[in-house]
Amino acid sequence: MPIRGFSYTNDQVVVFGDCYYKVVSEEKLTLSFLGTKPTKTGALTLSAKITDNEGYVLTVVGVEFNPLYKSVGITSVQLPETIEFIKMYAFRWAKLSTMNIPKKVKTIEPGAWIALFSTPKFTVDPSNSYFENDEDGALYTTGKRSLLSVPSNVPLKGGTYTVNSDVKYINAAAIQNIEGLTKIVLPKNLEGTYEGYPTIAPISTLVEMEIPSDAPHYKTIDGVLFRDTTLVVYPMAKADKNYTVPNGIKAITSYAISSSRFLESISLNEVTRLVGSAIYNAPKLTTITLPKKLKPFTYETGDGMMEGGFEACPNLTEYKVDPGNADFVAVNGVLFSKDMKTLYFYPAAKAGASYTIPSTVELIARQAFQGVKGITTMHIPAKVKNINAMAFRGMSNLERIIFDANSQLEDIQYYAFWSCNKLKEVTLPKSLLYLNEIFYVCTGLETINIPAGSKLRGIKIKAFATNTKLKAFNFLGDCDLEKIERNVFAGLSNLQSFKIPKSVKTIESNAFIGCTNMKTVTFDPNADMVEIGAGAFADCGITSINVPKKVKKIEREAFLRCQALTTIDITKATTYISPEAFKYCSNLTAINVDKDNSVYSSVDGYLLSKSKNTLMIFPPGKANSKFTPLPPSITAIGEYAFYDCKKLENVTVPNKVMSIGKRAFGLCDNLNTITFLCDQIISPMNINQEQNEESFDVDKPGQKKMGKIKINVRKDKLSAYQSDPFYQKFASINSSFQAGTEEYIAVSENAVDLLSTTRNDHTFILPTEISNGSKKYEVSLIGDYAFENAPNSIKEVVVKQNVKYIGAKAFVKNNSKIQSVFFIESEPTKEMLGTTRFELDATGKNYNEFDPDTKIYVKKSAYDKYKAEWTKTVYNDTKKREGLSPFNFTSQIDYKIKDTQIETKYVTFAREFDVDFGDCASNGGVNVAAFVYGRLLNGSGDYGGNTPQHIRMKSIDQHGGVSDSYTYVPANTGVLLKILGSKNSTGGLLYYTIGEKDNVTYHITDNVMNGIEVNSKKVDASTTSPIYVLQKGVFKKATAPILNFPVHKAYLTLPSGAAPSKELKPCFDDDETTNIENVTTSEEMKANNVYYNLNGQRVSNPQKGVYVHNGRKVLVK
Repeated sequence: MPIRGFSYTNDQVVVFGDCYYKVVSEEKLTLSFLGTKPTKTGALTLSAKITDNEGYVLTVVGVEFNPLYKSVGITSVQLPETIEFIKMYAFRWAKLSTMNIPKKVKTIEPGAWIALFSTPKFTVDPSNSYFENDEDGALYTTGKRSLLSVPSNVPLKGGTYTVNSDVKYINAAAIQNIEGLTKIVLPKNLEGTYEGYPTIAPISTLVEMEIPSDAPHYKTIDGVLFRDTTLVVYPMAKADKNYTVPNGIKAITSYAISSSRFLESISLNEVTRLVGSAIYNAPKLTTITLPKKLKPFTYETGDGMMEGGFEACPNLTEYKVDPGNADFVAVNGVLFSKDMKTLYFYPAAKAGASYTIPSTVELIARQAFQGVKGITTMHIPAKVKNINAMAFRGMSNLERIIFDANSQLEDIQYYAFWSCNKLKEVTLPKSLLYLNEIFYVCTGLETINIPAGSKLRGIKIKAFATNTKLKAFNFLGDCDLEKIERNVFAGLSNLQSFKIPKSVKTIESNAFIGCTNMKTVTFDPNADMVEIGAGAFADCGITSINVPKKVKKIEREAFLRCQALTTIDITKATTYISPEAFKYCSNLTAINVDKDNSVYSSVDGYLLSKSKNTLMIFPPGKANSKFTPLPPSITAIGEYAFYDCKKLENVTVPNKVMSIGKRAFGLCDNLNTITFLCDQIISPMNINQEQNEESFDVDKPGQKKMGKIKINVRKDKLSAYQSDPFYQKFASINSSFQAGTEEYIAVSENAVDLLSTTRNDHTFILPTEISNGSKKYEVSLIGDYAFENAPNSIKEVVVKQNVKYIGAKAFVKNNSKIQSVFFIESEPTKEMLGTTRFELDATGKNYNEFDPDTKIYVKKSAYDKYKAEWTKTVYNDTKKREGLSPFNFTSQIDYKIKDTQIETKYVTFAREFDVDFGDCASNGGVNVAAFVYGRLLNGSGDYGGNTPQHIRMKSIDQHGGVSDSYTYVPANTGVLLKILGSKNSTGGLLYYTIGEKDNVTYHITDNVMNGIEVNSKKVDASTTSPIYVLQKGVFKKATAPILNFPVHKAYLTLPSGAAPSKELKPCFDDDETTNIENVTTSEEMKANNVYYNLNGQRVSNPQKGVYVHNGRKVLVK
């Protein structure tokens, strides 16, 4: 059961199925419908409740408008019973035939149906106490007091519609989209009508309106509707070309004369009050003359011409002013105040591509340039301090706005440049104080520049949310910006980067939500920011972020679904981080906290409490399909620590954990395995089980939650878990198990942790894979104290590439010391060791994985990386910096293994892993070769006394080894090693390295050498099946079993009956030339100085034949 209010943020746009919604309340989980996908057509049935993929149940409570979403193709609507409100422009561009109004609907805003292409027949639920419908499907408030909407298919009588006599008020666009309607008859007792956009009857065929002559509040003159001395509605299809406002009429209300089809001129006559947009979109009107007595509007008198009184008359070429008017003046057809400080109107059809506003102007009035078609470049002078709402709206060809370098502009009101779609780049003046939606739906806008020294203090709600092509918002230097408010850049998928000015203190919720391609967000190192709001960077493409050092709060979902985010650095000032701040950041692997933070700490990228006792947030990118270990220091898993982590499949709970907080593992839908390594079973009383706060999601009918999670426990704790009712809710309870001499515990569906061993080997080779019943597992971990009680016999451990984690004191034994540990892994990481991964040295206790005398051998190619990754540091609180840990053990790491030396020319050798002696020779040391094949011949060999027979040996490269190397010995291969050159002893200088070519399986052919690996062991021998043991450079026959043949040595065997001699000497001659590695001429060889024959003897002047030169066989011609 999800916790309410913990998945969404207010105003967030979400999509479910074919529909777009806005989050109305994050706490109540309510939605309002915005529009449909283009693929959705026909009937639309909205659901009352929507259950999302995470189990949240959201309620649809309203319908509203967003300019980015439409309902094109929808033909009818069925609203759910949960709907409470319907706002303006609902179901934009739909052609509806029917719609219901459910019983809970309380509010329908004026203009709710403005954006419909066809108005539906309404059916109101009889239980609704606010609205009703008539038999034609017209919509009213209760008692038919207000007419809200008339359906498009309403029956007409001779083109006439008669409004119900009970109606006292008519709402916006109540009568629209009715084909053939020419006349409206209004009721006598009409008390009011909506005055604004649109009118009560925006119908292009309407010729006249009629009301009884004795109506007390309204009258009609020549089909025009008036309220007392105010013109209210001028029918769009009224045929008059020239219209004079009747005598006695003093005012024209908002949008009273709208979209008049035939009007070519108008005389305002005695009008002294013009409301905003009084004359709107009169396409044939070319000239407007202001009468003598018309003054600018003042609130004191309630009279005068309001700003924007004339709107969007597309063919207007000139404004004129009566010569006797003392307040206005027209200059070249442009209307100004008499003092030229206010620019009121610029004619929409006036010619000219560039316009420079006069230098005297201080105010550009509301809608002054609306719909102007010719201007491409606008110059705004220095003295302009204010640009009012929609001043440049709909300037379809405007490409450049140039503000004077000394601009005094402080305020640009909302929608100032609405739909100026050719604007691509704008540099704003430095004097501007606030930014709101001034570029509303400027679909071509790509770049905004804020100049250095800008006085900008705030960017308001949704300021750029409709500028879908915005790529760059550039701060060209310091500015005064303090706040970026909600949804400012929401959904701008083309925004690529953002540099937050130093002065910004707050980024509010959803400020950058959905900026999917914004990969970098840069903060000033000394930024003043104190809060990052809920959802601020949700759904962004950020790859990493350094939280400014003054930030105190990071709210929930601040970085929701930032899939590219891998690391985040928290400073010492941050004292509150919501547990949901980084939800769905599936690749976040590290939350790094400043060491001086007083509330939080971090190890291995896990967010912990300061004491490191409580796991606060698990970075989702840490989830691993094989194993997911937690810091061993924790005693509690905090509230919401893993909440909604979809990548989490398994987790290993360390031994000291005693409690699990509310919703800690809530909505971890893919979690299938929990391994409890706890010293004591976690009491169910310390695991939250309160409804809606459960640490683990409980099972529901037909839906397994806890019931699909397997838990693994130590075998000595099995009965305690099995007998507890809480733990019985899990799918199964499985104990650690024995596989041979080792105890393991499963940590996932495919990996196990080695807990202990009783094996008696000298060289312990960690298995790569084990089985438990029919189940196979990879051995991926070596647990804490794994070898603590291992037998005394274990002196070496070989760790192959499969091991990815080694616990504290894993190789430290109580009874004896492990001499050597060999790592075959070529790519070591800090995460491989518990002490480096979880910074255990900071406790002041030595948890080193290795005894101080244990040698750690690694591949030469990985040597530097092991040293770097495994170097241990601790933070010095006094010096405020990291320093080398007193428990650092990297001096124990080496790649030169010197456990094999030669005393008498030869030695036998075998190892459990690939080795290479070539590095020793390449670096000026002893040069040796490995031999495997032998053929028995008569006569003495090349070293020591005479023997009746010898064995002619061939090197390993000729019999299945690495083709270009006689020094490379594959794992589990017995060889004879020979010193090349005149030396008979290595004098302690010989070393070998772990083989680098172990990604190949070698098949050594005709090998007469039998290696002894892992343990010294008994080797059988008899007179009929003798073996030969190397002693002082000679193979001596053994015909009785050898009880304890040394480990890492080899013995020689020959085919039955082929070895009558008691002794055999090796021989290495040059009668065969197979596998020659190089051919050189006698002239070329003069430039090189050291050659050996195949008996290892130095030759100063080699003749034709086969020799050893620079570690390779060559043929000299």
